[in-house]
Amino acid sequence: MAEQKIVRIGIIGVGGITMGVHVSGLKDAKDCKITAICDTDTKRLAENGDKLGIPENLRFTDYKALVDCDEVDAVEVCTPNNWHPEMAAYAIKKGKPVNIEKPLGLSYDHAKIILDAQKEYGTPAMVCFSYRFRSAVRYAKKLLAENAIGEILGVNVKYLKDSGLWEGRRLEWRFQKEYGGTGVLGDLGVHLIDMCTYLVGDIKQVYGKLDIIVKERMRLDSDEYAPVTTDDACNFIASLDNGKTANFSISRCVLGHRNTITFDIYGADGLISFDLNHPDELTICIGKADKECGGTHTVKVPAKYALSQEGTFVNIARGNSVDCHPTVEDGLRCQKILDAVLLSSETGRAVDVE
Repeated sequence: MAEQKIVRIGIIGVGGITMGVHVSGLKDAKDCKITAICDTDTKRLAENGDKLGIPENLRFTDYKALVDCDEVDAVEVCTPNNWHPEMAAYAIKKGKPVNIEKPLGLSYDHAKIILDAQKEYGTPAMVCFSYRFRSAVRYAKKLLAENAIGEILGVNVKYLKDSGLWEGRRLEWRFQKEYGGTGVLGDLGVHLIDMCTYLVGDIKQVYGKLDIIVKERMRLDSDEYAPVTTDDACNFIASLDNGKTANFSISRCVLGHRNTITFDIYGADGLISFDLNHPDELTICIGKADKECGGTHTVKVPAKYALSQEGTFVNIARGNSVDCHPTVEDGLRCQKILDAVLLSSETGRAVDVE
């Protein structure tokens, strides 16, 4: 059998999400190598270029130069949200598969150019909805497909962090609407929205409220304080396509929670619940014994249900069909829902997603 060619990955943006998540995932994936990086912060580019062993001539400050580089087969876009559409669309037009951090953009209209480019050029693309790759989520999907808990009666989900209250945290791009679009809603809440639509069905209407908890922060380049313009906390009610309700609670200002994601799905015949601090466990109420005793039990999900986000992207870059990969269409659907929650908060009324 002929040896499989290594997929050479170029990464645009080498900040925290790249160095903390993408790099380790790519190192664990098979048959790929990070060959080039790009960042407008020259200090960060140099430091992380050294850490990754990237030659000087493959460290770029212009994203187009990275995409055009002959040493790059596929691209990862890990920048602030305002750059995602332009960069992803350029990679697609150049025929280089692209993995795009979430959310896709500042709004649906802003992000739609990615799908327009993909329809024209046909280049594979994926969105980094990383939590749907967890084994608990994938096994829950299997049980729901088998109708293990019957008709869905309701959903309750939370994403809680303490990161908005870290001492000394400055006015980075996530706290500025022009770069992020939304704050915790798009940064964290979009994961919950994706999992909800992936597991139980589409969201048709929302009614929500966004709050800014920390009103101002010190600028990155001075001791001057400036206003925070994106949300720190968000709560919304969503109407599912079966007419039932899902409740969402998202905050980065909750002490005692480093990164807590909980998901409860209530069915007419049972319950499926998971806490992604334990990504290979499900708490379930399924079957006669559970229902008669009014209890639940926790099961260990078989290892075969775990899937690598970065390994999935490498497979997609090779042109392979991969189960459960988040598409650009998935990303845009989530973007519509983000837009609707934001509009609901601004107007104080329920908003239809369409």
